[in-house]
Amino acid sequence: MPKAKVAIQARLKVSGKERETLDDIMRRWSSCMRYAYKRLLEGKTRNALKKELQKVFCLNSRYIDDAILEAQGIITLSKELGFKPEKVIFGGRTLFEKLSKKHLGLS
Repeated sequence: MPKAKVAIQARLKVSGKERETLDDIMRRWSSCMRYAYKRLLEGKTRNALKKELQKVFCLNSRYIDDAILEAQGIITLSKELGFKPEKVIFGGRTLFEKLSKKHLGLS
């Protein structure tokens, strides 16, 4: 059974260069999590996926583990709620509404 994670919320004051670095890490982590999500749906194992993600996204092991854990959590939650995991939209409500209008012709 995995260890429980503790999250601390805080406000960061960052300079321009630090913000760029932080944005880059966040962008790569988000991409890594979406990639892990798709590979988990394809049936890849966590260990094989971890090695692959480290090569592709150049993130440290802790970030990779968290991305895989987040992806597994989304899959589990969508199954528990009775949704198809393949139909998850990453990006939030605004993206969902744009896609709904485009694909469903809603106004």
